[in-house]
Amino acid sequence: LAATAIASAGAGVDLSKIVEQFKADADAAELRIDPAEAHRFLASLLSKRFLIASGLAGSGKTKLAQAFALWLTPPATEAAPAKCYEVVPVGADWTGNENILGYANGLDEKSYVSKPALDLMLRAKANPAAPHILILDEMNLSHVERYFADVLSVIESDEKIHLHRDAERKSDGVVVPKHIELPKNLFIIGTVNVD
Repeated sequence: LAATAIASAGAGVDLSKIVEQFKADADAAELRIDPAEAHRFLASLLSKRFLIASGLAGSGKTKLAQAFALWLTPPATEAAPAKCYEVVPVGADWTGNENILGYANGLDEKSYVSKPALDLMLRAKANPAAPHILILDEMNLSHVERYFADVLSVIESDEKIHLHRDAERKSDGVVVPKHIELPKNLFIIGTVNVD
């Protein structure tokens, strides 16, 4: 129920039932979360598909995002071995979008160097029935506008992100399109330390 409701971006969602289920499952896993916080967390994701969790280092922001991703996304199986979530640690040296979107291989005109965030976007596009969650950990370590401006723009505009200009490029046998829209079943959770 929760996965279907969230994947469809909240159409006709009874948020209180989802919060109750998340809280009950979190309690069973010994993860303590206040129901009001769980409600804000889920309501934020349903309204924008992008959430930033800020707080002191070690306060559980990443663990909460991981627990939510594990709770909501379908488990990997033999038939579908790829996870429906990724934790991507932001590096202090990120000065461009290639760490999120990859880049066209300059030495081979048919290949593309993909990154885990782009791989997740492509998986989400290929499997629209399942929610996919990208967790950007420690977003404060680099200037967000340098590595994430393209994604932030398309969250607001619903435009496409330009990836390359060639007829076809592949990454590990997977075709990388010239442009990509952010799939409606992709949710992004960022963590930011404030200390």
